[in-house]
Amino acid sequence: MLTDDKTPLSNNHSSQTQLALLTTWFEQDEMRMQALTACSVVFNRLNIKDWAIAAGFVRNLVWDKLHGFATSALNDIDVIYFCASDLSEHTELFIQQLLNDIITLNWSVKNQARMHIRNGDAPYLCCLDAMEYWPEKQTAVAVKLIDSIVNEQHYSVQLTTVDAFHPPLKLMFIFAFGIEHLFNLTLSHNPRRLLTVFEQRVGQKQWLIRYPQLIINRN
Repeated sequence: MLTDDKTPLSNNHSSQTQLALLTTWFEQDEMRMQALTACSVVFNRLNIKDWAIAAGFVRNLVWDKLHGFATSALNDIDVIYFCASDLSEHTELFIQQLLNDIITLNWSVKNQARMHIRNGDAPYLCCLDAMEYWPEKQTAVAVKLIDSIVNEQHYSVQLTTVDAFHPPLKLMFIFAFGIEHLFNLTLSHNPRRLLTVFEQRVGQKQWLIRYPQLIINRN
């Protein structure tokens, strides 16, 4: 249920309409599509299937649009992947360099197969499982390009065709907590993380200053 009555999109549009809007916004964003294409090339070379660009790469674009702002600069591009057979930080840096060889951006590459150690959790099973532990529900969103059929019952994803690519690729959006959390202009605490961690991040990131229509949800 979409409940934030300050947000016309969340009141009057279904999740499918929201997905269509999100797809259009990405298709119209040349830099984001270039970043996704670079990741697709690199991870295909490495034969790593479970990858995505997450967090502000998706979240900030939606909040910019809902606030009527110009699109924010891509100051930090959070690339996540899952490879349990290689937990080396050097591999993350190697992937980061491969991406920079294609397009120079502020890449941050993290293997989610080792992030549970830093966070004090049980080992994660995949990128989506790791995202379900992130402090804010609105941050637990991601997108990737794929060129094959994905079992939607297995993955918490939304698929949409990007006809401009040859051969046709698909944008695959991954939502750990549902697309509605992106569009209702709330900033929601994930109960799997301490509330103090959530509140500290809200202050450090200055989201409420940058996006003044946001409403905190601590439940």
